[in-house]
Amino acid sequence: MRPSATIVFALAALAVPGCNEDIFIQTPPSMQIGIESIEFGAVAVGRTVSRTVVIQNTGASPLRLNEPSFTDDPDGVFQAPEYDTEIGPVSQGTMTVTFSPLDVTRYEAIMLVSGNDQDNPSAEIRLSGEGFRQGALEVFPQLVDFGKVNAGDVGLGQVIIRNSGNGKLLVTGIELSSTTHPDFGILSSTQPGELDAGTEIPIRLAYRPGLGSNPPDDGLMVIRAADPFNPREDVVLRASLNRSPVADAGDDREVDPLTEVQLDGSKSYDPDGDLPLEYSWELVRQPDGSETVLVDASSARPSLVPDLVGVYEAELRVKDSTGLENLLPDRVVITAIPAERLLLELVWDSPIADLDLHMLAPGGIFGGIFDCFFDNRNPDWGEPGLADDDPVLVRDDLMGFGPEVIGYNEPVGGTYSFVIDYFAAHTPSGEEPTTATLRVFVDGILEAEVSRRLESQGQRWTAGTVKWPEGTVEEIDVLE
Repeated sequence: MRPSATIVFALAALAVPGCNEDIFIQTPPSMQIGIESIEFGAVAVGRTVSRTVVIQNTGASPLRLNEPSFTDDPDGVFQAPEYDTEIGPVSQGTMTVTFSPLDVTRYEAIMLVSGNDQDNPSAEIRLSGEGFRQGALEVFPQLVDFGKVNAGDVGLGQVIIRNSGNGKLLVTGIELSSTTHPDFGILSSTQPGELDAGTEIPIRLAYRPGLGSNPPDDGLMVIRAADPFNPREDVVLRASLNRSPVADAGDDREVDPLTEVQLDGSKSYDPDGDLPLEYSWELVRQPDGSETVLVDASSARPSLVPDLVGVYEAELRVKDSTGLENLLPDRVVITAIPAERLLLELVWDSPIADLDLHMLAPGGIFGGIFDCFFDNRNPDWGEPGLADDDPVLVRDDLMGFGPEVIGYNEPVGGTYSFVIDYFAAHTPSGEEPTTATLRVFVDGILEAEVSRRLESQGQRWTAGTVKWPEGTVEEIDVLE
């Protein structure tokens, strides 16, 4: 053990008796380092780690240190960038030693620390460490905003996973958090895999709102990797939902034929308040031979006139102010049921032919007073002055398709004949083939439907009879 400074001074005084009091003997500095080696362990190539070495001066004079030197380190992976150049008496200083591996290998070197300690001018510290490659997880963007997505549509997004390190990166997991709305989804593979240094992969994402979806809260995609410095990255998923408008075509109804019906879609709405709505109606069902059309089909309240007995079905579609159409159209059914107990309807398929419907009372002759037709529209067949027991030619069509309609509220008992007269062909030859169809309704029920091909004007077809009050219809099919 080295003697203390006090003991040194005492021995010096005893050795020189009677010396001059101005004589001063200075004690040299004493350098002591408590370690002989530093093991840096495994350090990623491209990274730098540091260790601190404590140097003590146990002497009574300042210890001045020289710049450290290194042996067996041609690449300079070990450095001492910071150290105390002078350490006061009975004090301590520090030296920072760094290790920056350049490759995947084992490094060993010796650092020489020297100073002005005459008895111990230098000390060696063995340095060692190992370099290894390491991947570094980087994910961008941190927020994927799908924007406003229509219900029933798909919004797409993408996230990039990059290995910004200098070694392979194992991606261990790609998943959505348990609280993320189920309309968010990952389209790419979520299986673990390795990325080479400097490479990247895209992760495709989707937002698929359905018919019954609600607007989602922010979701979260979690990406995990074998990066000890950054093992997890979170990506926020955001979207707003444009819910489709809801079409309401109104209530089904039963009406009289040839009565104007106004439809009502004003109860349609948009759950997001994207108004005004755009309306589009279409007549998707009507009886064969009907020429009924929708009037003002682009309004909330269009109208139609059922020209034949039967079922009419109108479909409504609406669009909101963003242009999104309802996914499920709504339909309204209009059933035309005659109020008359006996109703005749005549239609034909030529646009230029003119056919006339005649109904003859018992004992009546064609064109006489007991014939209800265009020239005798409302004959008085029952009790004089009582309207319900008289037939009415409700509609006379002069050219093309019909219908011609005769209604009879309360027929007088007897047998009535139905005659179709080919009045005009509107061609120079008088010929214009057309198929005539007669429908007979008794108490609103279709009791008979008969058809006949007519070739030219002047032909007269007796289609059948009805016996009242039995309401039984007999087909005759006689062409003259």
